[in-house]
Amino acid sequence: MRKSNKETLYKAAFRLFLQNRFYGVSLSDIEKESGLTRGAIFYYADNKEELFHNIIKEFVFDKQNVDLKFQDYKYDSVKDYIIAYVSGIQKTMQAFLTILGPLPKSNISRCYISIILEACDLFPDVKEWYKLNVNKDISMWGFVLHKGIEKGEIKEDIDVLSCAKQFVYLYYGQALVESASTGLNSDFLLDSMNNLYSLVKK
Repeated sequence: MRKSNKETLYKAAFRLFLQNRFYGVSLSDIEKESGLTRGAIFYYADNKEELFHNIIKEFVFDKQNVDLKFQDYKYDSVKDYIIAYVSGIQKTMQAFLTILGPLPKSNISRCYISIILEACDLFPDVKEWYKLNVNKDISMWGFVLHKGIEKGEIKEDIDVLSCAKQFVYLYYGQALVESASTGLNSDFLLDSMNNLYSLVKK
């Protein structure tokens, strides 16, 4: 029962925070959305700030952990990794939509970026989590590119770190730009990454 209540609470609060941000959500809103009493809510967090912090950790950083994100995908080349990377993004977006249902106020990309930026402002450790995750992402791309060079798939004279950052920033940059309109177009992201790949492959 406790596990079910926690899942119900976290999903309901995440839905509210994504649509209305931290300051736009009250404990009364969370009670109504989750169907739980305030006492039940306080069993899992001492206050709204702690609940928001816990939800950001679970739904954003734990689920976006680069060490785990692509473990279900098999790739033997940089080309395969590009497909796995974009598939992982699509899988995450679909998981959020399953939790949230249709968002009447905005697209999922805008909501997602906004809630991360707000959390970074509120909690210093969230800012560090964010930096760590981006750096892990870049390191993973660097590892994949090095393997590509060893296998003769990728040109030997590329700047691996710079190229790894370009792949990562393609995603973050496109997500930011398209958050102002219809949201991240993962098909276009795949095309963009394949275009960059075409410049560095042998």
